[in-house]
Amino acid sequence: MPFRIASCSRPVLAAVALFAAALDLPAQVWTQELPSGAPAARYGGAAAFNGQNTVVIYGGVKTGPTAITNEVYLWNGGAWAGLGNVGNLPPRWGHQMVYDVKRRKIVTFGGRSPTLTATANDTWEFDVGTQVWSQAMPTASPSARAFYSMAYDVRRGVTQIFGSQSTFNGAELWEYDGTTWTMATPTNSPTSRDQPGLCYDKARGVTVLFGGWNAASPGTMYDDTWEYDGTNWTQVQTTTKPTARYRTSMVYEELRGRIVMYGGFGNATALTDTWEYDGNDWLQVATAGPTKSTQGYAANDSWRGQNFYYGGSGPTGVSNEAWTFKAPTTAIFGPYGKGCATSAGLARVQGKSVPKLGTTFAYDIMGVPTATSAAILLQGFSSLTWGAIPLPVDLSGAGFQGCQLEVSVDFVDAIPVVGNTASASLLLPSTPSLLGLTYFVQALLFDPQSPNGVAGMSNAGRAVLGS
Repeated sequence: MPFRIASCSRPVLAAVALFAAALDLPAQVWTQELPSGAPAARYGGAAAFNGQNTVVIYGGVKTGPTAITNEVYLWNGGAWAGLGNVGNLPPRWGHQMVYDVKRRKIVTFGGRSPTLTATANDTWEFDVGTQVWSQAMPTASPSARAFYSMAYDVRRGVTQIFGSQSTFNGAELWEYDGTTWTMATPTNSPTSRDQPGLCYDKARGVTVLFGGWNAASPGTMYDDTWEYDGTNWTQVQTTTKPTARYRTSMVYEELRGRIVMYGGFGNATALTDTWEYDGNDWLQVATAGPTKSTQGYAANDSWRGQNFYYGGSGPTGVSNEAWTFKAPTTAIFGPYGKGCATSAGLARVQGKSVPKLGTTFAYDIMGVPTATSAAILLQGFSSLTWGAIPLPVDLSGAGFQGCQLEVSVDFVDAIPVVGNTASASLLLPSTPSLLGLTYFVQALLFDPQSPNGVAGMSNAGRAVLGS
């Protein structure tokens, strides 16, 4: 595998400037939109961005009188348009939707349908090109359920559901590849729970879960954070924890590279706080937001660089308000991915600072074996592809048995090892066009005593350059 060794960090920074795009720095604030043609107030339905420039919402419960709906609406950033029942959709609520980017279809499953209390296990897909819904016929499906959570794993190309209102199947993780649903068999798993926050961190390649509710006596509200890497769940011990909650909204912000969670039900009330998760810890970024903050319709509108929230329930009833959320791109750095062992075990990437423009960004490779004199830093601008090669890629064929590459190899540096640690630093210029650029790194550690007799690799690190 050809590597180009760079003598210092300056070539990386020069390339960074070529890859970067300028982004605005809005305040961290929710803004109520005043669109035309707003749907009637509702809650318990689902929303998804269509990968182009539109948010699609479907289903939910309308009040006055209470009725389950099959209505589909499109939001274009300034106005609503009713799509009609294209494809004979049944009414439903308590469901979720995600956009399958590889197949260009929005996917939904089950929920309460076709009546307020019945539960379904059907799968429906919305073709974003033809704007027509059709029922999929997978060869296998999960049992009927509602109030699950849903995410889309971009790396593996699968829709995921976890949780249920039922305590009997609320710990199952199911994945849909467009042909069939398959139940995953991780060694570790969160406990059974009703609609935790769930979304996929695209840059770090993990599905993130927070909170949820288990109604089994005496009833448990959760405030735990878990990550699923495609094989197993790992509980993340964060320094800061949001208030325990469920039926919250959680989306991955494409442009800012972090997860944003808003509202939900906890502390016996509808919460209105907003939190961000960067792969290391949770940070509260706003205290006020839409008051109808549970069972709303939420999606990240990557076209306009904002989160979208509609409807929901809360104190005094149900809403038909549309809100958007924008925030500045602050600097973050977090680990992800899998390493392969050296003779000293698994090496890991650990941040010493965050990549803030105008400062020195520093990180360490910890746990380097004494047999390794230099860590080879594999660096790039993508964690999804390296040229035409999807990531991660198994390196066994290149002689590194049991190792996988997590980053695109756009640049390579060799840095010395001192006391089992290799330290790297980058002096970041105060260049506005670098704001929001994502940088990835993984260390290759040559070690003839490693299990494969050649080398081990650290896990990877993801940096978002920010203010």
